Amino acid sequence: MDHRNGVIAVLAMALCLGCASARWSIAKHFWDPGASFKTFPEAVSEEYDCENQKKPFFLIEKNDLLPRKVAAGSDFGHRLVYIMCPNHSTEVVEGRLSRRIRFKGAPILEKTDPIYELKPGRWAVNAIVHLPDEADPGIYAYELEFESKSLKFEKSLTFLVELP
Repeated sequence: MDHRNGVIAVLAMALCLGCASARWSIAKHFWDPGASFKTFPEAVSEEYDCENQKKPFFLIEKNDLLPRKVAAGSDFGHRLVYIMCPNHSTEVVEGRLSRRIRFKGAPILEKTDPIYELKPGRWAVNAIVHLPDEADPGIYAYELEFESKSLKFEKSLTFLVELP
């Protein structure tokens, strides 16, 4: 009896591995948009040997979209996990953060935070993005761009808008 239950559980998990949209429909209820603290600066400094890095030292540990196949008018999640070691333990790096969605090379949505702070330590930043109802099927790009006096980065991930 236990063996059959184990086999059923494994099969159910295997079937669900491909259902990112099903995972997202559950996960989005537990996502809080915005930044959440994960690890203190001292631990990050030790893990990444920040004493011997050019500062501010910044690294993106995770940059994900869920799901990567969506329908027009639906939403998806973006999660960014970063670490930052500043010159001084409580210092932040302030800059401009832009998030945009491109289709066929042209931006269709853009949101810019003119004053965005990258904080010391490890942080997870969640966003829930809603696609317009009139989004055409095809490959899209979700782009992040951050620029400050001391730090700049650009990241891009693609996703698919499927036929209804």
